[in-house]
Amino acid sequence: MFYIIKRSVLIFAIFLMGFQGVRAFTLANGTNRIAVNNLGEEYRWNSPFVTYSYDESFLNYFGSNGVVAVEKAMTILNGIPPASAIKTTYPPESSEEQNLWNYPTRPDRFHARAYNDRILDIKSYALAELFGFMGLGNPEDSAFRLEFGAVALRNWDPVTYNPSKYVNGSLLSWVVMGGNALPFPIDVTKPVRTLAGTSDNRNPRLSEGKYLVAPTRDDIGGYKYLYRKDNFNIEGLPPFTYQMVTNQPNLTNPAIFSIDLRWFSKESKTNTPAAFKQFVLTNQWWGSVYTNLNIPPLLVLKTNVTWSMGWTTNVTPYLTNFPWTPVGQPATLVYLTNKYRIFQPAYDYIFGNVITNIHVPKEESKVLYRSWEVVPKAPLWSVIGSVPTTTNYTTTILNDDFPHGEIIILPTTNVVGYHFTEMQFEEVNTLTNILTPTNNLANPGGALPGQGGGLGAAGAAITNFVGVMEDEVWQSTNHSYLAYPIVLQTNALLMGGIDKINYVRMQGDSLVTTNYSISRFLDGYKFPDLEKQTFTYVIPNSGVGLTNAALPSYEYDMDYVTNGVRKTGKFIKFFTRPDIMFSAINASPTIASTNTPPSVVNNNSINGIQTLGLSGPGVIQPSVNMNIVFNKIGIHWDLNDLWFLNEENQSPGWVWGHFDGAMDEPMIFPNSQTIQDLEREIYSDE
Repeated sequence: MFYIIKRSVLIFAIFLMGFQGVRAFTLANGTNRIAVNNLGEEYRWNSPFVTYSYDESFLNYFGSNGVVAVEKAMTILNGIPPASAIKTTYPPESSEEQNLWNYPTRPDRFHARAYNDRILDIKSYALAELFGFMGLGNPEDSAFRLEFGAVALRNWDPVTYNPSKYVNGSLLSWVVMGGNALPFPIDVTKPVRTLAGTSDNRNPRLSEGKYLVAPTRDDIGGYKYLYRKDNFNIEGLPPFTYQMVTNQPNLTNPAIFSIDLRWFSKESKTNTPAAFKQFVLTNQWWGSVYTNLNIPPLLVLKTNVTWSMGWTTNVTPYLTNFPWTPVGQPATLVYLTNKYRIFQPAYDYIFGNVITNIHVPKEESKVLYRSWEVVPKAPLWSVIGSVPTTTNYTTTILNDDFPHGEIIILPTTNVVGYHFTEMQFEEVNTLTNILTPTNNLANPGGALPGQGGGLGAAGAAITNFVGVMEDEVWQSTNHSYLAYPIVLQTNALLMGGIDKINYVRMQGDSLVTTNYSISRFLDGYKFPDLEKQTFTYVIPNSGVGLTNAALPSYEYDMDYVTNGVRKTGKFIKFFTRPDIMFSAINASPTIASTNTPPSVVNNNSINGIQTLGLSGPGVIQPSVNMNIVFNKIGIHWDLNDLWFLNEENQSPGWVWGHFDGAMDEPMIFPNSQTIQDLEREIYSDE
């Protein structure tokens, strides 16, 4: 009895071992899913963010419902878990577990009404097109390859990486026909279907009435192999993608200094961009301790100008003797006031390299206002003909309308950011701003009093100061930070897989345009924030760096190996245009959808000694014009010359729609069509 039980357990264990081995995947040769590669020659994305959008042709034909349908495909792709989180243990602990065995063995389903009405599902076609560029091959057609006069097995188990003759539980064999080794299932009741294979043969594998629900078990196994973090290949970074490297501080000038926020804010309101940049470059207002610093230029991303009506007042003081003035009395100080209306501009700026998050509460912002008025006033004992004076001095302490605190202007030369340490020192500066300049009553030009001149005869200056002066005084606490500059590098690295691909939609300036103006991204611009201590703020080496600083960016971590040590680096990708564009064209009805594929780079030459005949490893990268295009031919009839060419004798062709396993009626495109309209067209003669 014990022998029987032991033997049964052994047989069951062998059965499970065999059952678990019925899975495999193939590796595409770049974007060619038929010419599959050997192990270690894989191609893959090496950026975790892929952006996409819809152009005018797609939006005009498919409308918002078309976008909704394609977004469902994006949801499926974004729902694929990180490669590191995909388990391969059998059986799964639950149906919700992110386990390879919880995925179906075929990706498609059937919708009878959509089949009868000849509807193609646009969501499924979008999913097939996108998954076709994951780096996986077509095992249905390419599990076996005719190479060097032999048939080579090019199907791989995702757990053991051993060759496998199974695809989603179906055992394959081969026959050589037409110069190829063609796979076929041993059991005809278990046809082979994968999402990668469907991507390569969208039609007929996605014929009318078929729709996709998910990647298959072997699709997920191949995804895990390609993008796992411990799959290391030497790879260059994609376009507009950089490694963020923190360098040592500059030995000559290792510190970044803060300056007064109030003066910066106040002067910015009344100065043009050029004048304000020049104002900042004059280092007198930084404080005496900083006068030898090289002040960085401002990075102005945007300027807003508002206008208001105001008065300009010219006050000219001068001394005069009135006709009724007694003999011997000093001259009288007189003010000549001229006022006229003008348009006054006020400026608001958005800066790309200014940290302004160090503030003092308004209730704690105090400013000392001082006023001097020097007037002639002769004591009784004064000498006849002299001009003695008296000074009236007043002070007032008030809350301020401008923010107090400090700012940091970050250098932009050859760096894209800084890492600040806690090492710092403080310097308290007392700052003074003259509101009303001194009137010294000199007459250098010989102008008459009341016309800009003083009392001196023939341009001679008088001895005594007579006039008015106002100023304001406040304090600013400035700091210095030891700054580690951050640079961006594009060196090839021994990198692991990105773990997960995220598809991110980037909408144009409107719903019906593909323009991507820089200014529209300013609202979401990530301004430097000292609290994070490490930050980036501009694209390097760009002729339009002043505007590119506002472009969206995606930061991520990725493992790489240097000098035999595994490290985790920080990388950043800048958005310049969508990686993928969905479009619509008029084309032959034999083509439902087509694409301009991404670019591929064979890195065989940088992965050690180049060996002739190897097709990889390599990377998949966005091309300049990568797009996915749907045929918008619309309602049409397939012409058959065997029958009389009229509507009655010809069959209706396919039409775009969207459907799934729900009970809702299929959606028909263009948006103005309904399934009832379609069925009236199809069955009008019945």
